[in-house]
Formats: sequence, structure tokens, C-alpha cells
Amino acid sequence: MNVEVEKSYGLLRFINKPRSRPVRFLYAVLGWCALMVLGSPMAVAADSFRLAREPNGVKIVLRRIIWFVHTGWLPISIRSDFFFDISEKMSPGACKVLIDWIGKNRRIDEFERLIWQADLHGGIIERHCDQAGELWLKPGDPLYEEDVRFCKCLDAALARLGSLIEKPLPESKPSRKFTKSDDSFDKADAYSTIADLRSLMSQLEWPWYVVSGTLLGAVREQDFLGHDYDIDVGVDYDDFDLYRLQELVDKSGGTWFIKASSYCVFREPSSEGSIHYHRMEKPILVKLVHRTGLVADLFVHVEEEGVVWHGSAIHRWDNSPFELADYQLGREHVMGAADADRYLTENYGDWRTPVLNFDCSIDPPNIRYSKTARAVTYLSKVVYRFLLDQDIERAKRYLDSMTSSGVIIHEGSGWRYNGSQGSD
Repeated sequence: MNVEVEKSYGLLRFINKPRSRPVRFLYAVLGWCALMVLGSPMAVAADSFRLAREPNGVKIVLRRIIWFVHTGWLPISIRSDFFFDISEKMSPGACKVLIDWIGKNRRIDEFERLIWQADLHGGIIERHCDQAGELWLKPGDPLYEEDVRFCKCLDAALARLGSLIEKPLPESKPSRKFTKSDDSFDKADAYSTIADLRSLMSQLEWPWYVVSGTLLGAVREQDFLGHDYDIDVGVDYDDFDLYRLQELVDKSGGTWFIKASSYCVFREPSSEGSIHYHRMEKPILVKLVHRTGLVADLFVHVEEEGVVWHGSAIHRWDNSPFELADYQLGREHVMGAADADRYLTENYGDWRTPVLNFDCSIDPPNIRYSKTARAVTYLSKVVYRFLLDQDIERAKRYLDSMTSSGVIIHEGSGWRYNGSQGSD
């Protein structure tokens, strides 16, 4: 049975709300039981039990449960969470156990097995890089061999995508689709979030400004876009200090908590044959959760080589440097790029015409992809999802965009990772 679940603002708000320690412990027990029933290896269930007790771990454990519903013994295929990185926050030991478990799994497609193994090999390296800050991997090093396995799995997964384009899978429409209810973006919550964010930033004395879809709403509608799920705000890299932010969040009395801090872990092969993994000193994205459950995506903006860019471990959007001006956002006032027309044109092209199906991964004129292993595995999963939906043209658009950005190489009827050893 194929099941598909659409993202719901109400569900996201429920999941993102902070939980007390006793409630997190209860979720940890329930999560451990669910994973064991679904056939998870003991090491992964134990790792999830530990993670669920952390303030921001419950959502990741829930996604692991959904992943095991899809991959485990139940005759259910969930087509909603292919994009999840199963290695997220997972210990290296649990990653290794799960790699072996996936290798023996015959319920899933070859692409799924390969791409999730690539995620886990990459996750093992990233956990080590998280601790050290950077790694120089040379032939013969255990982590170098882990990187070799990552590349082999990713190249094989990309080859599988090429074969699926040549010979698509039989159409398999979801037998059950759970569509979201009419629980659109709650603007009252959004106004409250902006007001509390202004208070937080004034204590930090950081200039802050709205970006992306939030600025688009302020300019085009003088309010939030009705189909939004979160708030996009920015600060400058030089101003940002995660420790100061965490300190004030801890003192906010439950108004805020930090759900996640995303770092760019760059992977760069050297001409001498070694592989350099290095992490930016500061996170590029911090997800702040308001007491209402609404998420404020705090993008740390980096200015280099004449552009200002922001993004994540996957995407990067380049803009011309900009000054700030005041904008009306519903009942709130916010700052944003003074030359809004230039900024929004760089991000959206014809920004004056509303587009509900805008794809942030390929539609923005200023889209780039981060030089991270995580970017290629994520985007490959998106391609696979489109192939499952028989949307061959959209899948090819993604592959063309990845190729033009230099993260993969087109060879014959297939593709390979542009970071593989021995590649150009």
C-alpha cells in the first residue's frame, strides 16, 4: 500500500512546540518501542531513545519511525519523506549498523538502498567533522575509505536514476493520500512571533531583516503570504554569535527554543588525492521555534566575492549586496532589502505574479548548490520522487540544474558525482 501525506502547518506547529523533560522521556520510550516493533536494529532504537530526550530530538525520531514504516516489514510505502537524511544526529556506530541492515533489505528499490547508504557513510564522516571542525582524509585512513564508499554508493545511485529515466518504473499512484486541512498560515501567530523576535534581536543588538518569501509578502501584499509555513529572517555573519543567541533563548522563559543549527560541511577533493572536509565556524541556518510552534528560519548571510549569500547545507541563494529599508508586514514593521525590486527579481524573476508551485531548488534565478555531500544526496532523492510520479521532465530539469551547477557530471545516458576520486 502506497501512502502519501502532505505537509500540514498544524502538524508542524504541534511537532515543533517545546516539550518538558518528562514528556520528552515519554516520547523517547514510545519511540523506542515503535522502532523495535517496526524492525529497527537495536543500536538505532537506542540512539533514537537518547535523541528523543534532547530538546529538539523528537521530530527527528518521528521521521525515523516514518522511515522504518516505509523500509521495515509492514506492507506500507510512505512516499512523503524520501528527502529525510536518516543519518541526521545519528551516532557513527548506529550508522554502521544501519548500513548493513539496509544492505540486506530487499523491500526497497535499488536507488533507495544506495542513496540511504550514501547518507549514512556521509553521516559518519560528518559526525567526526562536527567534533574536529575539519578533516584531511588520505588514502589508507579509515575515514578516507568511508568517503570512498560514500562516493561509490552515490555514483551507483545516480546510475540508477539514469536507468529509471531510460526505463521508468510502472506508475504507482498512492492508494491513500492524506491531504492537508484548511489550516493555512496563522497570521496572528506570525505577528506575535515577529514582535518577540524584535525583542530578542534588540537585546542582542543585531541588525536583522526579513528575506525571501517573507520579504516578498511584505512588498507585494504588505502582509505574510497566505501559503507560508515559516518566517524567513536574516542577520549578517559578522554579527552572529550562536552562544549569545543560545544564552538569551535559554532566558526567554519558554518564548523560544533552538530546534536546529545547520552547518555547511564542505567536501573538497585536492589535487594530491586527499579529501578535505571542513565546517564553517558559524551555522548558516538556525531554526528558532516560537512558543506558538511557528518556526523562524534565521539565515546567516555571508558576504564574499561581491555577493551576499544565504542558504543551508543544500541550497545557496546569491544576491547583490543590499542596504535596508522599512516595510509594513501586516500589523508589524520590519526591515528588508531597500532595492526590493532588484532583490526579489534575483530570487524569483517575475515576482509580481503569484506562483503557488514555486520550486525553491530549481526555479530561483540565483539558485546555487552548496559544495556539500548532503546537497547531492538530497537533490537526487527529489529526482527519484519525480520519477515515481512519472514526471520525467521535472526530474530531468533537476538533473540539468545539478549538472550546470557542477555537482554532478553527465556521461552518456547517466550521471556521476563530481566529487568522486579520479573525477575532473
